[in-house]
Amino acid sequence: MARSRDDAPTERRLSHLNWMEFAEWVPESVATILLPVGTLEAHGVTSLGTDVAIPTRLAEALAPRLNALVAPAVPYGVTTGLGALPGGTHVRAEAFADYVAAVLSTFTHQGFRNLIVINGHGGNNVALPEALRRVHEETGAFVASFSWWTECASITEEHFGVPGGHAGVDETAAMQAIAPDQVFAERWDASLSFEHRPSLVTYPTAGSVLHYGGRRSDPVFDAKKARAYWTKVVEHCGEVLEDLLVRWEREGFPAPRARRSAARGHGIHAAHAAPGNGHDKNHGKKRKGP
Repeated sequence: MARSRDDAPTERRLSHLNWMEFAEWVPESVATILLPVGTLEAHGVTSLGTDVAIPTRLAEALAPRLNALVAPAVPYGVTTGLGALPGGTHVRAEAFADYVAAVLSTFTHQGFRNLIVINGHGGNNVALPEALRRVHEETGAFVASFSWWTECASITEEHFGVPGGHAGVDETAAMQAIAPDQVFAERWDASLSFEHRPSLVTYPTAGSVLHYGGRRSDPVFDAKKARAYWTKVVEHCGEVLEDLLVRWEREGFPAPRARRSAARGHGIHAAHAAPGNGHDKNHGKKRKGP
């Protein structure tokens, strides 16, 4: 049976839904999918999976606010410079773009109209625009890629007094907040940090913590400060992406005819914002019955 627009799924992870349960929600009540993408690479004193863990947890935190489902993450990305360090992986940009485009296209076949990639790794930005452009042109779906650390650069600077960096204060604080068991503070050594210079291209990269413009971004091992930072990140990213969805669903916004018809038929304007304050307090609890 179709769900009421006043109802909302308590389980937002796509992989945890039954296929019949999925059919009850998509696309009548839920039209947005969040796809975390990252890579495996050296990250100073945090885990190799940092670039996967952060966008995944961010997507899960934002899903109720955006009335979205969260797809399983793509864990391998474009990792040229750091991919050669122990534990790293690297996928060619062309192959990555092809794969992400194929995944996103599959979601359009299942009825999703809004596709948002939550990106956790800067190297992926060389390939994501091509993947998104292709999917939009071929399917008419609305697509976006969102890099959280870029958007939150001013929050990082304000909160810590220093800019972010690869495995720097921003990523380390995020991991302290969401996965403290994957932060190995006892391994910190200032010599791990390397300044990324526009004048110097190296393979492999000569450090697992990177800072830019001569300003270091050393980790700050303060759990309370890390949790406060993550709260700010989630709130700000929610504001940005909620505004995007509202604009996409605005009446009269240019869109393929089939999309406009679907939006009118399923009341997307009223359905896209889930009730509550954007924090899924029911995450992991028993789902509502039909």
